[in-house]
Amino acid sequence: MIIKKPHAEMLLTLLNEKNRGEHITVLEESNTETVRTLERAGLVSLDSNLNVTLTYGGAIIANQLKEMIEGNLLKDIKDWDNDWKWIGSEIIAMIDAAIKGDNVTEITYDYLKERGFIEKKNGKYKINNHGKVIFDIYKNITPLLTISHELAEYIRTLPAGPTLSSRLSVGAFHEHLLEAMRLIAYSVPKADVYSFTALGQAVKNTLELGGFVNEGYVISPHILVSLSDFVDGKDIPSSALTLLQTLGYVDSDKNLLPAGEWALEVYRLWKNKPREDIWSFSIEDEEIDVLETIQYLIDNNKPSTFDEIKAELVDRKVKEYSQLIEKYGRRLDEMPEKMRNILKQFQNVEDHIKWFEDNFNLRIALFSLESFNLIETSQKDNKEIFLLTKYGKEVLNDQKRHKREISSVAVKAITMTRKSFSAPQIEWYEKAREEGLIGNYEPTKSGYFYAYIAENIERKPYLTKYEHEIFKMIPDKGVSVKDIMNRATTEEEKRNLQWALEKLEARHLIEILPDGNIIETEAGKLMDRALSGVPSGFGTPITPVMYRVIEALVKVGSLYEKEKKIRVLPRKLKEAVKLSGLSDDTFGEALLVCKKAGFVGNNSVNETGLLLIEAVKLMNPLTSLEGYADIYEFKKDRVK
Repeated sequence: MIIKKPHAEMLLTLLNEKNRGEHITVLEESNTETVRTLERAGLVSLDSNLNVTLTYGGAIIANQLKEMIEGNLLKDIKDWDNDWKWIGSEIIAMIDAAIKGDNVTEITYDYLKERGFIEKKNGKYKINNHGKVIFDIYKNITPLLTISHELAEYIRTLPAGPTLSSRLSVGAFHEHLLEAMRLIAYSVPKADVYSFTALGQAVKNTLELGGFVNEGYVISPHILVSLSDFVDGKDIPSSALTLLQTLGYVDSDKNLLPAGEWALEVYRLWKNKPREDIWSFSIEDEEIDVLETIQYLIDNNKPSTFDEIKAELVDRKVKEYSQLIEKYGRRLDEMPEKMRNILKQFQNVEDHIKWFEDNFNLRIALFSLESFNLIETSQKDNKEIFLLTKYGKEVLNDQKRHKREISSVAVKAITMTRKSFSAPQIEWYEKAREEGLIGNYEPTKSGYFYAYIAENIERKPYLTKYEHEIFKMIPDKGVSVKDIMNRATTEEEKRNLQWALEKLEARHLIEILPDGNIIETEAGKLMDRALSGVPSGFGTPITPVMYRVIEALVKVGSLYEKEKKIRVLPRKLKEAVKLSGLSDDTFGEALLVCKKAGFVGNNSVNETGLLLIEAVKLMNPLTSLEGYADIYEFKKDRVK
């Protein structure tokens, strides 16, 4: 949806006609671009005589516009600049974020205030009823998806994004059509960045493989319905089949072609709407080191136990820091605070194992890697060993090409475009560029890969004591990144806070919105309740190993609904150990911790344990996601 000055004028003209019971405005050369843009947005319709009338949603938007001008919330249309945008994808994203966060932040305040969407309530700025009505209409309107051969040519030449909006050079009218049909979206708050949306990406992929004609439409409701009916085995007119074959969606033997497969994805997204949840992923330097070490031990036929991993890591760190001191010498003060402190300690220590234990926490790294499905805890000869999963091996292969930390916001800069009105804010885009996930025009091969990882790994719960403290600071809504970061007094504290937020978001417990608001996800709300009974001062409130114990107990136990607990017979414990895949010792130790944390009783899984199970379900997609699994395969041989 896009409404600039000519669109607003047309809406009010049509509203006046509607109120008078007239149909005067018709499609003509002087208004064709305005009318077609509004038509694609689903705000006006045309009859067979080319009479222009408001749709139900268009009438509500027009009434809101009229009321806001008359109520002095919005300046008169004659005073609007021609390029000023009252409604657009970035404005919709601002409204969405402010409603979710129950707060208008300083990032978007001026933009929403200028458009008349703010009110002050209980000392806080929030979205007023006009903004809520418009957002509700936006969510419920289905745009008219009609793409001509001419527009298809433009789409093929455009960068998929996310990329700078200055690279979108198709002319105002075609740009308006793309935004009206929700094929592209702009970033909050200044529209510095644009990207093709989920629907737009599917359309672009379709048109890169098919739709090569010199006249007519290449995508339209009629074409998509015909294709869907054909695939479902329904009879369609011969003329419709001929068109599908001409467009390259179906071959001469009536087989579905790759372009047709993507066209079906277009139809699915157009009918069912893109997803609401955003999935992300992050990994730190130390975690990458652990992945490398585990793989090294396995490649050299050494047991990948905790002690072996630690011994190898100590040797590697000693060599690494010896080389750094030799390289930087007196210039240590130029290094980041954390590394500088570690190096200074290294210079004055004889016991390298103690130095390692004081500065690196291997157990935390192992838990974190398992929580992201990159490693798994197993057992061999009743000893705890660590193995790389297929995702861990894939991440390690990417890191061999370019070793660096991967941040949640950088991955989210790609995955958030799977919504219908989201493009990453400029800071997230630049972070993704810095980490090599986005190139000049679209995600790199690594970018598509980490988006695929974010949407396909099976997350397990894990919070360090520090992350839990930060998590407890975040209510359902009503807090911002700025509120959290203001607690830091040093650069090191800022980094720690930032990474805590990164991990919480990558585990899908919180969402950092484009306006800086932070909200808890549905998984986060349940996790909050699950952890509420953990005793104060408890070390690590939940780990993947603890979860595997609880999950196994639930599987072998019996549900007592009135008591809200799972009872486990003592004779079932051996079966639970086997189901968990853990060694007897590891299972026993984790079971004791689960009892101390309050998840498990003597012979039962308590209500908080059951809440934990439900939270973990929501930490992962409930159904298989259509998206980056397919796009990764489609793109990986086409991008660098």
